[in-house]
Amino acid sequence: MLCKKNILVLAGSIVFLSGYLHGQQAYNDIKPDERFTLFTEDFTDNSNDWILDNEWISGKIDDGRYEVTCKNFRKSTGLTYRSFPIDTASDFEIETSFTLSAGTGALIFGLNDDFEHYRIEIDNKRNLFIIKDIPARGRVENLFSGKTGLVNEAGSVNKITIRKVQDTYYFFINDISFKQLNNLTINGDQIGFSVGLNSAISVNYLNISSLKIQAAPLLAEKDASVQDTIQPSREIISNANIEASAIVEASLPASPEISWISPSGVNTQLDAYTARVRANIISQSSLESAHFYVNGSSVGEGEIKISPEDTMSFIVEKTLNFNPGSNNIYIVATNDEGSSKSDLRYFTNPQADPPVVTWSSPVTSNSMVNTEICNMEVCIRSMVELVSAQVLVDGVQVSVGKLFQRSEADNCDYIWKPQIILKDGDNSVYIIAENIAGSTTSENRIIRFSKTGAEKRLALVFGNSDYTNGTNLKNPLNDANLIEATLKELNFEVLKHTNAGKAEMERAIIEFSQKLPAYNVALFYYAGHGIQVDGINYLIPTDAILAEKVACKWEAISVTDVVTEFEKYPDNINIVILDACRNNPYRSWVRGAEAGFRFISDVSGTIIAYATAEGATAADGTGENGLYTEELVKEMILPQPVESVFKKTRVQVELRSNGMQSPRESSGLRGEFYFKK
Repeated sequence: MLCKKNILVLAGSIVFLSGYLHGQQAYNDIKPDERFTLFTEDFTDNSNDWILDNEWISGKIDDGRYEVTCKNFRKSTGLTYRSFPIDTASDFEIETSFTLSAGTGALIFGLNDDFEHYRIEIDNKRNLFIIKDIPARGRVENLFSGKTGLVNEAGSVNKITIRKVQDTYYFFINDISFKQLNNLTINGDQIGFSVGLNSAISVNYLNISSLKIQAAPLLAEKDASVQDTIQPSREIISNANIEASAIVEASLPASPEISWISPSGVNTQLDAYTARVRANIISQSSLESAHFYVNGSSVGEGEIKISPEDTMSFIVEKTLNFNPGSNNIYIVATNDEGSSKSDLRYFTNPQADPPVVTWSSPVTSNSMVNTEICNMEVCIRSMVELVSAQVLVDGVQVSVGKLFQRSEADNCDYIWKPQIILKDGDNSVYIIAENIAGSTTSENRIIRFSKTGAEKRLALVFGNSDYTNGTNLKNPLNDANLIEATLKELNFEVLKHTNAGKAEMERAIIEFSQKLPAYNVALFYYAGHGIQVDGINYLIPTDAILAEKVACKWEAISVTDVVTEFEKYPDNINIVILDACRNNPYRSWVRGAEAGFRFISDVSGTIIAYATAEGATAADGTGENGLYTEELVKEMILPQPVESVFKKTRVQVELRSNGMQSPRESSGLRGEFYFKK
């Protein structure tokens, strides 16, 4: 048993050691309500005037990152910095994270006009340095150097924190304290970053905060009378200190001890990009937090559960997302006495490819629209979950998507339908899609819009009357001529073909399709024989040989193929007019016989007009023109919406045919249109 004097000396030693231990800072010692933000930079733009180009560095701010590269001018390193109003006499904190792309990179602070500064530097060999650089005197002081094991691998993110409390500076790497220095002399108010020769870094953010630490008694007051009366010998003090150290070490709780449960091995192969990981943490004091890190970046705290058998044992677990290829993870656990870092664990995932982006609308590289608001659609193929997609118009981001519709199609994983507002003239549009494997830029689309409402109108007109292998029709040729003349008066460019065979019709449709991107109003008109076979509507060329039913798909033109071309331009005004015979030529070639076209479902951006109702007949007319076309052109030249044109045509045809013929239309138009205004 120690004598009374020894006990008093021991008590004094414990008080001293307690004060020393309290002076060690853990990252989480500063509570959120003690930290007040002075400045934060997330590098979404350069509103804070960071250096982008001079003789020493080149910089770029892109998508939340500040890319800095040393130019090696005169074999010199590069600096980028700006002034911040920090009261160095008060407590404060500076924090950043960056990826070292090559060479060495550092956070600098206290920079003055003579470029004197301190810097916390890491290199690609995972060495860590604290340096005071005084270029005017040619002096560099190395205040700390070495391989701590706390620096993440090259290419990973490292977080650096500088914290000043009273006269002591605490330095953290990835939330773990590695050095403290007293009474540093700060001669400047500039903070920034340094890149060594042949070096480059990518900075994620910079935060600067003032600290308002709540005061608390740290040391027990010594009894002066006891100090005055007790004069222990040097030997007693020495022995007492040794015993005191042993007692303090045994009685005070230590930093957490972390051991992995799952994965149990160092290397793990995965078939998916997520995994649930678990670890056991032994902590003799209250466990404050357990943060998980993937490839050097914090992914948040885990779920902490106290073991029912042992109150000092905790189970922590979390579901983590991984990148393709190799990934490393570790845990940083913090209790009242400090922080500990776990061993590294490695996960290897299947390699993934960046997304593949395919345009659904607009399909062609050039298109013209009538409306300022443009609805687009893309198909995105990605074997892993999409991170984001964005629309760039003339190089400027205008829309970002985070939620995507899953596609059931075999060749498409996601459907995205962004909407943008167009400027007057040409708009150059790209889609950029990103997953964890990288990003892909789509093909370019040029979308032309005119605020003045100027329209470019194109029409393809067919009139087939004289059939080589079937009954001739009286009026289609005249109808085509009448429609051509009317459309030209209404400022349409007209491509007209009469008595066209199969090859001529196909060439005309190809020419029409190739011209469509340069126009924002397109019209297709057909007068002649038409049939429906097995639910498919066909237009009959004049040289068709329809000896049997199956010949239709080879000898005739599918209406669906024509409509499909219009589907590529849903924001245009597309009009299809079918003044065709509704009979089946296997029964009769006489225009006006029974069976007719099958109505096509609504097509986005297109109105389809039929000369008569489904399954009904269309009159060839007793005069020079068919009844339907004759009434249609009368309405087209009147100032009224296109829907009204077809509605009033229907009323007149029904009146003149005594209800025997009733035209119909199906509209998917997305804008207003007047043949004549």
